[in-house]
Amino acid sequence: MGKADDMVLFVQVVDEGSFSRVAEKLSLTNSVVSKRIARLEESLNAQLLYRTTRKLSLTDAGRTLYDKAKIAKFAFQEAENAVTGYGEDMKGNIRITMPAVSANLILSESIAEFCKQHPEISVDLQITNRLVDLIEEGFDLAIRTAELEDSSLIARRLIDSQWVICATPDYLERHGTPQTPEQLRSHECLVYKFDHTANGIWPLYIDGTEQLLPVQGRFHSNHLNAIKQATLSDLGIAFLPQALVYEEMQQNMLTQILQRFTRKKMGMYAVYPKARQPDQKLKLLVAHLRESLHQKQAYYC
Repeated sequence: MGKADDMVLFVQVVDEGSFSRVAEKLSLTNSVVSKRIARLEESLNAQLLYRTTRKLSLTDAGRTLYDKAKIAKFAFQEAENAVTGYGEDMKGNIRITMPAVSANLILSESIAEFCKQHPEISVDLQITNRLVDLIEEGFDLAIRTAELEDSSLIARRLIDSQWVICATPDYLERHGTPQTPEQLRSHECLVYKFDHTANGIWPLYIDGTEQLLPVQGRFHSNHLNAIKQATLSDLGIAFLPQALVYEEMQQNMLTQILQRFTRKKMGMYAVYPKARQPDQKLKLLVAHLRESLHQKQAYYC
């Protein structure tokens, strides 16, 4: 038990004006309280209290210590309350990073809903396709769309998102609807440059096995919304997450093609550092994201 604890005890004794009342509150004996105050006086080489049978009073040194130690005791209480608040009152800030593809798939909307439900929690959302170092850059959570190779991180799967090949009815009417993957070679394909499709390679299932099919096109982008808008503008055929184009397909603005050849799924994960135990508000956010995604499961599967 250190000097700081004895100083807190000293403040309590002065506030209560009695060794016995403090002992009773803390479930200690009178002699233990007395010995700890005596030890504090000895360590400081100063008498802090005048003791009489009727009351306690402060010496000059005791008054000085009391004024300073009371501030420290209050600070300790504030620190404890703040930490408790994180777990129970759901206060504080959460820093999140995610790629644009995840933000597009209703996650930014879901985080906004979370903020409405928890007005005392603030969220700093950074959208970047760069692989962020969570610990080095001070992020609490990342949303990622690939299996983890970094053993210092823990991942919680949120959902798997199916990908679809699609184009507008107008494009297909003018250029024909491909019936086999090989026929894509004669079409304008819009290429997403972020993952393994970066070099115009689409993973398709042909004769029961996954094959990497080269495609060609004049429009490349690292932003899925740009690919989607180009597709809606009749520019060509795109390979996109179903969730991103689900509503357009339901409205017949886009048509899915080559369905039996496409099995690509994009796993979406909530990732946090293994060394940093997630607090209650972070766990609540991850649960909220998972629930939001599964409420729109038709968008993804």
